[in-house]
Amino acid sequence: MHTKRETAVESSVRIWPRNARLSWFFVAACSLMAGPVLASTATGSAATGSAAAAASEPSAPEVPLEGERLVGRASPTPGINAFLGVPFAEPPIGPLRWQAPVETVGRGGVRRADRFAPACLQSPRILDWYRGMAERFGSSRDVFADLDTSEDCLYLNVWAPAARPATPLPVMVFIHGGSNRSGWSFEPNYHGHRLAAEGAVVISIAYRLGVFGFFSHPELAAQPVSANFGLWDQLAALRWIQRNVERFGGDPQRVTVFGESAGAGNIAMLMVAPQARGLLHRAILQSGGDFSWPGLHSLAAERARGLQLAAAIGAARPINAATPPDLAALRALDARRLLQVAEEVFRNHYHAPVQDGVLITQSIERQLAQGQVPVGSLLIGTNANEYYSPVAPEVGREALGRALAAAEVLNTPEVGAVLRADADPASAIDRLQTAESMLCPAQWLASAAASARIPTWMYWFSRVRDGAAAAQLRAYHGAELPYVFGTHDAWLPTSDLDWQLSRTMMRAWVTFAATGSPQGADLPLWPQFRSPGRANVLEWSARPSLIDTPEPALCEIYRARVAASASQ
Repeated sequence: MHTKRETAVESSVRIWPRNARLSWFFVAACSLMAGPVLASTATGSAATGSAAAAASEPSAPEVPLEGERLVGRASPTPGINAFLGVPFAEPPIGPLRWQAPVETVGRGGVRRADRFAPACLQSPRILDWYRGMAERFGSSRDVFADLDTSEDCLYLNVWAPAARPATPLPVMVFIHGGSNRSGWSFEPNYHGHRLAAEGAVVISIAYRLGVFGFFSHPELAAQPVSANFGLWDQLAALRWIQRNVERFGGDPQRVTVFGESAGAGNIAMLMVAPQARGLLHRAILQSGGDFSWPGLHSLAAERARGLQLAAAIGAARPINAATPPDLAALRALDARRLLQVAEEVFRNHYHAPVQDGVLITQSIERQLAQGQVPVGSLLIGTNANEYYSPVAPEVGREALGRALAAAEVLNTPEVGAVLRADADPASAIDRLQTAESMLCPAQWLASAAASARIPTWMYWFSRVRDGAAAAQLRAYHGAELPYVFGTHDAWLPTSDLDWQLSRTMMRAWVTFAATGSPQGADLPLWPQFRSPGRANVLEWSARPSLIDTPEPALCEIYRARVAASASQ
């Protein structure tokens, strides 16, 4: 989910530059109390109010946690409990705005954990995307309620077995996408109860977004942490998991972090961050990008944006406001007003992590080459038609020319020759943008990881659901998520074949989390990926099978241009 610049196009199709295109898509010590991992609460407690009421509910699952009793609820899947809205850091509000996350301290007594906490403050762009998708499939937009958001949002959700497992289970931590400016940990397709039933503890985490999470300012230079606050939030959640996941039946030495889109991009940054060592052991990157081109954004540029925001806020103040607000005034500004101005000023900016010299010190390529990667194995892939959906199917050949001109990497005559051989201009544009933004970066990262002796597997998701609406979308950005979580929305046309594919994908993902390899009994043959070649990518389709590495001509051009850029 990215946006660096935007190109206007005079036609029914808009050619989205690499980073803007994805933006469109989603438009305290531990308690030593004895007893089972997940007890059931059948009696009341000394606590009062709603927490006491929660504790007195029959069979409400309970976990002793950092001086508190955490009371959750049964999930829709039998045998799986849910603990929702669990804080992993103090609220990042007031003086803690634009500070490193502060470890949360238990208050004692009972904490109710049976409902999701508000999402991190954001515009309704992804909510509108969901509503639009439901409408395209013949449902009502009202199927999605309004989203409750807050600056106080550093919470996570846990789905875990109701009974203590014989041996600790692998832990799967999901980081959502949304251009690092929107999205939330409990989007309908991210509920982890069905995935947990395959034999894992599943956790989804929140992190600060947009101007709250990916921002800096010159006055922050004196702080130990002065940028990338959203990434630091993710690290704080992973530290909480190390301290507490055994309470839920999880194995803190088998933590797989998986994410989609911007979430996958963030994981790639964490993969090479020294602060992440010991916090994550395996990684799954779904439809991520920006792994290799054109390089990391600078901290100086991020601080300049901070001044730009201050100037915009100052200009909107009364005429007698002589100077832009300083950092203290920015921290005191109402959060929703801050969001409103930032959304206007940075409308086309992708809130990417920056090279801050602390968390991110150099490129992924250099870190991999030096063997400085804290993950033991990698699973990575993309969808077949990441960008077909926003391209009008009736576009002409001239639209392909504009798309080639707008490309940042794949803009050579050789690329044009490959794509102009495609009889369908819309398909050619989709191939170009999918290759440049996701497929080729994924192949590049997979090859670099394999060269660094990290066991790596690649996939290609191409399943298209039944019906005319699905045919117009094809294997769109995010299409794999309901299959990975087993959360097919009621408004999506879901056949027995889709459910069968979903169960197989869930088993493969959990097997990878458990063993470091997605290979296992009753799972498709899936060899390790070492370099682009023959029959080394698993295509997830109606009948999963091995295929040659997709788009070899385009991705060879991409690799050559990345190598040339790195040598300059």
